[in-house]
Amino acid sequence: MPRIEPRFLLAVTAILVFAPAGAPTCRASSGMGAASSGPPAFGIVAVDSMRAEWGVAAVSRWIAVGARSLVGRAGAGAWLALELPDPRSGSIAFDLMARGTPARQALDSLLSGDPRKDERQIAVVDRAGTPAAFTGPRCPAWAGERIGKNYACQGVSLRDGDALAAMGRAFENASGTLGERLLAALDAAESIAPVREEVESAAVLVVREGGGPNGWADRLVDLRVDAASDAVQALKSLYATHAVTFLPAAYGRFGDEAKRRGDSISSEREYARAEAGFRAAVARKPKDPDALNELAWFLAAHDRDPDEAVRLATAAVAARPRDPNLYDTLAEAEYRSGSLTHAIEAMERAVKYSGGAIRYVDRLGRWTRERAALEGKAGTKTPGQEAR
Repeated sequence: MPRIEPRFLLAVTAILVFAPAGAPTCRASSGMGAASSGPPAFGIVAVDSMRAEWGVAAVSRWIAVGARSLVGRAGAGAWLALELPDPRSGSIAFDLMARGTPARQALDSLLSGDPRKDERQIAVVDRAGTPAAFTGPRCPAWAGERIGKNYACQGVSLRDGDALAAMGRAFENASGTLGERLLAALDAAESIAPVREEVESAAVLVVREGGGPNGWADRLVDLRVDAASDAVQALKSLYATHAVTFLPAAYGRFGDEAKRRGDSISSEREYARAEAGFRAAVARKPKDPDALNELAWFLAAHDRDPDEAVRLATAAVAARPRDPNLYDTLAEAEYRSGSLTHAIEAMERAVKYSGGAIRYVDRLGRWTRERAALEGKAGTKTPGQEAR
């Protein structure tokens, strides 16, 4: 493990670090002439190249670190600024990196001509996964960074660099999603150098194309604890809820996209993540009709286990028997399992309890015509048509 250099041994007044793939490197600023004794803070910026995800996470003794120090853009990179943050510089960096500018050049461009660069601490990771970092000589000591493959850790107003070393090791050794690895890194640093006193804040951001709700944005994870006595643990708890509430649907969409591309390996990997998340939600609340419904729909719509989907959907409608959405899922599960008659019966209830919602009426019509054709009775009117 590389030794983190004491401040008094450094001959430089500012360090700009760029690290290609290889062993982690550690650097610190001199801290001479520091502008202020700012609050302790640490963070990490990283990329998961295989899944095209960029992430950043941070902890600060000040409130709302996530509102000022974390920015990311899918396809471009991620940005962290613990000291004198200016999110506008993140936008400039992303514009450059989205066009293929390497992280170091983008960071050089941000700092060039900046009259206050000596007070800033910034780290970025580019679209290729290469990190770069800068700690100005007027940042409150101890301040510095640790650079490793696909990540950069930074800290300011710390005792020394031990927290960053722990953070880097935790990120390198952790398994799971990028968000989970970022949280593991924060947890490891907090165990070495807790910054909490009366209050602290913590945040994690992960961006991926189409990662937001319904695929309409790139924010796969965007969680903040703006003020808490133990913000890291509160953030981990919040992430655990997010992981079984929103992430499974996103992984399901990613799997669908990979399947459309003909990438069966990636699609199965994403589907497995989605199913694990949906099952975790049911495990947490076994009788929750929404959790049962989400898992049932996934299993049915992706032909993973239609029979289990029927059982789960049946339990969901038993728990909330007048919800048309739950009957829609039961209908889909019955149809996929081969029971057209039961599918029609469930869809009739969806039509009834929705007040004749067109999407349910249309599906009921298709299935009723399908049954009529199978029975040699083409032209039979559907209950939905009669109702209209």
